[in-house]
Amino acid sequence: MAKPTAVIGHIPAAAHGVRGRRTQPSATEQKGAAWRLQVAELPASKMPAWGWKHPHNLRGPLRAEPPAHRCSSRVLGGAYPFLAETGDILTGAYIGENQLSRAPFCFDPWDAYSAEAVRSHSVAILGVKGTGKSVLAKSWGSRLARLGRKIAVPHDPNGEWVRVADYVGGTSISVGPGKAARINLLDEGPRDPGFSDEDWNQNVLQYRRATVKTIIRRLREGGNLEPVEHTALDVALDALRGQSTVIITHVYDRLVNPDEALPQEVADAGHRLAHSLRRMVSGDLAGFFDGPSTVRFDANAPMMVVDTSALKGASPEAQALARLATANWIRRSALSANRQARVIIHEEAAVELLNDVSGGDGLADRVEDEKIARHLGTSNWYLLHRVADLDSLGDRNSALHARALGLLADCETRISYAQHSGEIARSREILGWNDTQADLVRKLHKGEGLWQIGQDRVAKVRNICTDYEMRIFSTDTHGGARA
Repeated sequence: MAKPTAVIGHIPAAAHGVRGRRTQPSATEQKGAAWRLQVAELPASKMPAWGWKHPHNLRGPLRAEPPAHRCSSRVLGGAYPFLAETGDILTGAYIGENQLSRAPFCFDPWDAYSAEAVRSHSVAILGVKGTGKSVLAKSWGSRLARLGRKIAVPHDPNGEWVRVADYVGGTSISVGPGKAARINLLDEGPRDPGFSDEDWNQNVLQYRRATVKTIIRRLREGGNLEPVEHTALDVALDALRGQSTVIITHVYDRLVNPDEALPQEVADAGHRLAHSLRRMVSGDLAGFFDGPSTVRFDANAPMMVVDTSALKGASPEAQALARLATANWIRRSALSANRQARVIIHEEAAVELLNDVSGGDGLADRVEDEKIARHLGTSNWYLLHRVADLDSLGDRNSALHARALGLLADCETRISYAQHSGEIARSREILGWNDTQADLVRKLHKGEGLWQIGQDRVAKVRNICTDYEMRIFSTDTHGGARA
């Protein structure tokens, strides 16, 4: 027997009686009958538009039509701040719910750029440990990979991205002590078919010259090369142009054993450079990046991750060179025919930028990357704990500090997760929050972030992941560092 349909209101059976006889309900029944949800004798589909005529039924039309009010989205956004969207809906990978408009929130750096919502593809994600910024990067990155974007993580210090790469069908390699994989710092990468033989050789020579200079500066803790040392290095690299594969050991050998026709001053300068490079050939950095590459960058993989967790106990110099090697390797491998829209995720970006060994080279590399990011089609994502990390880069108003803040300014998309109360004032100053936005960040829960998109778009987004995704993305699963 089908269960009767329940409707709001009441038609007492006694009011109709049995076999046409009408009986009066008791006073108690009349008092409470209209306020109870009871089973009607007639189905809801038979109910009149104004409801059943009975005392206390609050009869009224079912189809309420409030008067329409027309206005622009700009006016509506001002009348109801943070409750109404002020522009076109952005497309891309699903992130979660915009809690200011209760609408689904999607984002893609290239779609936002095409829609002129932002002027650059780069993204800064800020938040203290345990707020969910790392989960956002993993969920957002993996969903973009499902949509055809390519993802690269050149430095995975905790090995957390390996299972994410497996999840999206990507690949990963592990470098460091005891690992079989080797990355050649001087690997020329795939050839660009648009270059002639001479132009390509010159391009490779310039790349190797810049890489060796960077290595020496980092091993010298920021010390620059002398003019005569530049000459000695150029002579050594020019002598290796005919070799198909050039490694750092070859450069070291040419500096130690220069051509006898060289002036003594240049030969002595080469010996000084060789002393700086010796650690990579026979010192504490030997065996990491002094041999030919044993792995290749898969430019067509949805996600490519370089696991550097084995370097956790290595020296600061080794870690700095690992970041240099993997970043350059991915940059060179993604050029020419392999050039396509690619997200480069910089985990622990502050460590890369603040590296004391590099003397600011890490920051200079990132600033240089931003200048050509749109040309290369890359979107750099910087994961930072707090804005104050950038203040450690030199004194206030120094050139290095200004360059760091400039890098943050180049990120047209900024996502702020919960921060310590003491950091709010500084973040407000740098990120341009108003009173409402600062108060909003102060009250954010885990997994919620304030998105600043371009000049005038703001959203409070709760990142939504399935239980299965959380088992892959969460950094708490195996007791790792929370992010």
